[in-house]
Amino acid sequence: MTPRPIASPVTPAAADLRLSVVIPTRNPHPERLGAVLAGLAAQTLPSEKWELILVDNGSSTPPSLGVLAGQPGARIIVEPRPGTLWARLAGLRAARAPVILCIDDDAVPFPESARAVLDYMAAHPDVATAGGRIHPGFESPPLDWVEEVSWALALREWGDTPLQWNIADGGPLPSWTAVGAGLVVRRDALPAYYRHVETSAEQILRRSWRGQGIGSLEDKDLVLCLIRAGWSTGYCPELRQTHLIPARRLQAGYFADLLPALQEMWMRTLHAYGLDDRPPISPWSVAPRKLKAWFKLRAYSGPAGYLAWRAACGSFNGLAANYNDPFRYPIH
Repeated sequence: MTPRPIASPVTPAAADLRLSVVIPTRNPHPERLGAVLAGLAAQTLPSEKWELILVDNGSSTPPSLGVLAGQPGARIIVEPRPGTLWARLAGLRAARAPVILCIDDDAVPFPESARAVLDYMAAHPDVATAGGRIHPGFESPPLDWVEEVSWALALREWGDTPLQWNIADGGPLPSWTAVGAGLVVRRDALPAYYRHVETSAEQILRRSWRGQGIGSLEDKDLVLCLIRAGWSTGYCPELRQTHLIPARRLQAGYFADLLPALQEMWMRTLHAYGLDDRPPISPWSVAPRKLKAWFKLRAYSGPAGYLAWRAACGSFNGLAANYNDPFRYPIH
């Protein structure tokens, strides 16, 4: 299915473009999306050097071009298939610049972010995917235990030094690999990913998606695909965003549902790439492992312990699902 453009205002010439910014969205919060667009309008990179693509992923009230007022080179495309896999894919295919920055509809970029992305990718020609720093913008003050699960809010801080890693470097997969909120992609690397989706979409959705608003790892799937295709992945510390986090996402119940899903999907996704960092476990061992972890992680002691246990339960579920699972994604 080809995404349908809603409209296309006057855009910069493709030859002048250096960066495409892609925002997948579904029923966006108007104020948060407005803050993101204001952050983009404040970029120090000249407007003729970048374009903005807003991907409407089946919103009940589709966004209009009015929300993009004051954004030169902005357009909206429609991808009705639900899920960030399809929405991000539509944006990637529509992008015209050699470097693409995918951001969420609630992640506000700092003014130097676009320029920093281009500088980093120029200095690291072997890097296909990269991420940066993501700071919190809490709607209400978080409780102390939220810091323990900040990774599930896509908050990222890996220091001031640019980083790069390739599978040929050896060692484990770095913990700083990019997430979808601030995912930089080199367009020349994307053919391998397009072939991956064409041949394995059903498996990607089975292993890396749990439904709209529940959690997904299609962003990590893209990163892993291009790593295994031979490209490097990186960290650009000058790419900075503020993730606007509403109060409802700071409740223990929210994380209790989210964490096990994310951890199970991560185990399943790593296994499909042959990048497991933990061996599979027998399904019969899941219940006793969860019981042991209940006491080891002191799940009874409060939200921090309970949520650590919930995450561990998700990992056990994923590792058990990997048991005797021969499937591996083909290399493209």
